[in-house]
Amino acid sequence: MLTTAQKADILRKSGLDIPACPEAAREWTSRVDALFVDYVAARAAKSLRDAEEVRQLDLLRRMSHRSWRSAAAEFA
Repeated sequence: MLTTAQKADILRKSGLDIPACPEAAREWTSRVDALFVDYVAARAAKSLRDAEEVRQLDLLRRMSHRSWRSAAAEFA
């Protein structure tokens, strides 16, 4: 499991603004954890969208090849 400091580092490297560590470390930990959950959820959602796009493109390609083959057979 990642530490809060590791999560903050990942978020920082991703270009997100991380709140400065306040005197109350618990508050900072909660904020960083919440930001990290949002970040991970957004990445997972993007991965799912990308995978769905690839699946749909593959389906369209296969359908296109089938229609070309049947059209070629019709004119042969």
